[in-house]
Parts: sequence; structure tokens; C-alpha cells
Amino acid sequence: MLTRRDALQHLLRLGLLTPDELVAQDVTASEYVGRNHLVRVERRDAPCYIVKQPQDANAPDAATMWTEAAVFWLSVHNAEFAVLAPWMPKYYHYDEPNKLLTIELIAASDSLLAKQMAGVTLDPRLLREVGRAFGTLHGPASQVLREERIRRLFRAGIAWVLTLGQPQSPYTPGTQAAQSVVAAVLQRPDAVAALAQARFDWRDAHIVHGDAKAANILVLESGAVRVIDWEIAALGDGLWDVAGIVHSLLMPNPLAPPEPLIAAQARAQAGIDALWAGYLETCAPPAHLPDPRIALLRLAGARIVQTCLEATQTTNQISPHLPPMLQTGLELLTQPQVSCQRWARAA
Repeated sequence: MLTRRDALQHLLRLGLLTPDELVAQDVTASEYVGRNHLVRVERRDAPCYIVKQPQDANAPDAATMWTEAAVFWLSVHNAEFAVLAPWMPKYYHYDEPNKLLTIELIAASDSLLAKQMAGVTLDPRLLREVGRAFGTLHGPASQVLREERIRRLFRAGIAWVLTLGQPQSPYTPGTQAAQSVVAAVLQRPDAVAALAQARFDWRDAHIVHGDAKAANILVLESGAVRVIDWEIAALGDGLWDVAGIVHSLLMPNPLAPPEPLIAAQARAQAGIDALWAGYLETCAPPAHLPDPRIALLRLAGARIVQTCLEATQTTNQISPHLPPMLQTGLELLTQPQVSCQRWARAA
């Protein structure tokens, strides 16, 4: 398993650190374990780094490391995909035999989630820039998919939450609490119909981040935006990423009870407007949808339902916030036209 010593030696081999810098500078190395094992190497007034490696290179989940490495490699070595580089951490190196990815650590930044949880009022210009980042990913950067060899780098498939109730669904509830959430969804014919409509509308037309949310968007002191954690990037529908950000705007503090949807939308609508306007600056709306905002809001509801399932997948303990969160998700999933009408009136 990757250690702090391993990471520092790796950076020395790459020439990103020198022995003199290691001795003379205040260099700190911290280990973190998530889907992958990573070491953050930090120093003052100098470039900082993240070195990542799978916890088990032979496990199926180790493929996420390779996927993230492919995205970063494309951001440097493919002229079409490189348009996305301004919104990504810098890529330094990928050691394929040892499955070691080295990228920039964005040290002087806050996540969008941290800002929201601190009660900061988000500047619409910031959200417009977030929209531009994802629009660039789904628009100009996704033009690389015209090359079949690049298309094969990414797995394809519909978001798993949209397959609830289908015989081929990859999702299996892991606890009784998760089973109860699934039952609450499937006992509603309007929710089942909404999931079917979302599946019908879905197109594997873009490279998608796959885990777009406030926690994965960093805001630098300059106000610039960086999108991090590309481990589950895939072929998919770009509106799924945008829906993840809408979810974050509607529920800015995961630790607080959610507002009723009508109140949450009134509070967040200016931000959603700015996000959507920035997105449309760099990516054309899906031509097969009469009103892509309705599909976007339906998917945002599905994202909220998915969060409820993720929260119960390994525990039977149901948070007091979960039932109202599920209610909001189902309302948005089944009645996106109503929320879209409120959107139109706000505009």
C-alpha cells in the first residue's frame, strides 16, 4: 500500500521534488483512504501534489484509478480534450505498472460544499463558471468520442438509480433501510413512469464526470473553478452531471433538514439559472428533448433518490433528514414540469 515515504520517493524520481527542497522546505505528507489510497504532499508557496494508488490493484474497483488517469492524460495530450484543462488540476504523471497517478493538489481553495455549509451566498458568476466547465466537458471536450479508440476508454451505461424496478438493475439494496427506500419509490406508479421516461431520454452522448456535486468543485482564492475526483468518469448523458450540481444547490447542507422543494427552489433559482446559462454557453442543449430543463429537473430528483439509497446502503439507521429528502426527490422526479414552471416564472 502507498505510504508517505513511497509518495515522496516517487516525487523525487519524477523531479517534482529535489533532495534540497525536501530538507530545506516545510514539506508535509498526509495519507487518506477512500475509493483509492492517496497521499497529499503540501508545502508553502510551492507546487503541491497528490499521489494516488488503488488500495488493491487486483480488485475490480481499481479500474477507477485507470479511468481518472485516462481523463488527466487526455487533458494534456489530446488537443480537443485539452480545452477542459483550465478547469482541472494539473496532470504530472501516471505510472501504469505501479498504478500511481500524480496530479496537482489545489491547496489554497474551498470546496463549493464548504462554502455552502458555511452559509456563504454564492456569486452567480461562480455558478456560471461551473456551468461553463461542465458545458465544455460535454460539448467541445466530448468531441474526442468521434475516435473509437478513445470512446473505448470509457464504460457506458445509464445511471443505476434509473434502473430501479428493472430485472437487469445492477443495484441490490444492502440493508432493510435501503429496501424500504426502494419500496417507497416503486410503490408509486408516477415514480416508476418517471424513471422509465428518464431512461427513454438518456443518451450516452458525452464524457460525464459521474459524481458531479458541490464537494467535487473547488473554488480558488481568485474565484477560478477546478473539478476534482474523476474516478467514475464514463460515457453518459451530460444532464446527469448538471443534475448533480442542481441537487447540491437545492440541498446545500447535507447535515441540515432539507427545505420543502418550493422554498429550496425559490432560494436556489438564481444559482440554477446562472449554472444553466453558463452550461449553454459551451454546450448545445440536447436536440431530442422539447424542454431539456424538464429532463434536467427529473434527473435532479433521481440524484436525490440515489443519495437516499447511498445513505442507507450500509446501515439500517435512517437519519431524520432522510424521509423529507426522499419526499423532495420524488416530488422533483415525478413533477419536473411544475418545478420548470416555477423556473420560467423566476426568469
